[in-house]
Amino acid sequence: MARTYLNLTLIAVLIIIAKSCKPRQNAQPSNYPYKVEKIDSLNNYYIIYISNSDKTYQVVSKKTKSNCNMIKVNQRYPLFMFEPLIRENDYIPKDRPTNYLDFVPNKVKLDDSTVIIREKGMDNIYRTNNLTGLCYKNLSPIIK
Repeated sequence: MARTYLNLTLIAVLIIIAKSCKPRQNAQPSNYPYKVEKIDSLNNYYIIYISNSDKTYQVVSKKTKSNCNMIKVNQRYPLFMFEPLIRENDYIPKDRPTNYLDFVPNKVKLDDSTVIIREKGMDNIYRTNNLTGLCYKNLSPIIK
């Protein structure tokens, strides 16, 4: 009886050890701050909605075909460096009237047939060097 109990205990311990040593299936850390919420397309451009803890970015990327690390909806990524396409200071008059934001456009013309309109609730339309089409490039500096 004691031998059977010892064998069962040994088997249980081995199973627990085997389970804890199993590599994680999720290679995407949940602590990455940027999450791809939605991907749309318009003519030759992708419109990608990327959020972090306090903001959602409307990002434009020109369509390209390549074999790469493609972004996916609901996946998280470590870094995006955003560049606004609408620069308010280029449109606001020097005397700054009280309604100076009325001078700032809500759209960006990307080519002759494509105009991207800033979505309601978005502060700007962005581009990023981290994306070529839907291909993600991690441009974070290498820490040695």
